[in-house]
Amino acid sequence: MPQVERTSADPARAIRYTFFTAGRPDLTVGLLFDSRTHRLLLAADAPRPDWARLDCHRCPNCTLDNGEDWCPAALGLATILPDFSGRLSHEAAVIEVGTANRTVVTKTTLQAGLASLMGLICATSGCPLTKFLRPMARFHLPFASRQETLFRAASSYMLMQYFLHQEGKPCDMEMRALQEDYLRVSQVNRNMAARLREAVHGDANVNAVVLLDLFAQDIPMAIDEGLADLAKLFRPVLDAQEKKELPGV
Repeated sequence: MPQVERTSADPARAIRYTFFTAGRPDLTVGLLFDSRTHRLLLAADAPRPDWARLDCHRCPNCTLDNGEDWCPAALGLATILPDFSGRLSHEAAVIEVGTANRTVVTKTTLQAGLASLMGLICATSGCPLTKFLRPMARFHLPFASRQETLFRAASSYMLMQYFLHQEGKPCDMEMRALQEDYLRVSQVNRNMAARLREAVHGDANVNAVVLLDLFAQDIPMAIDEGLADLAKLFRPVLDAQEKKELPGV
């Protein structure tokens, strides 16, 4: 079981994943996050394998200073991957995710559970290219559907635009920067998969990153299509607003 040292973290910022698979011991991964920044906290003696070095399959769009030695996202993943070494992506699993406010339990595959866990780690790891996801990670929703992920991503981004507007700063109402953010995340995912192919045995870890990348690629396409999947959800409200604006209504 990976351990994370308690520092200044608020216990309410803890998230726990437990994997139940037939014929194998239960596996629990506990994560703690800084109470102010919601950045993932790692133990002082957390593993630092060579594949987590910044220059190992470094993302071409990486913005970290060249003086940095380690990839933050890779270091975060290095704390959990040894426990999943040799595991196959199609293994059936019951996965329980516990937070301070709720417990979510689902029956799925090991790959899907790992994708959820790895997405949370990468978003909170300190990687500058995934930092925009941290507010969503603060309100983590494991095993979200495509539509739920799109709703959360768009809503989180537009809330940020509201705060920028409140501070008198430029806003992006067309969500173009959000598209660019997710395209950069997709590049991170591809390079992380390349790291893991060299580092792990079994396909569950790598396939989890591939699954994660499908969501990252989906967001820009959905925005290009005008968020059609979400627009229809708001149609009854929009129609009601239009009627209120008609004379005599």
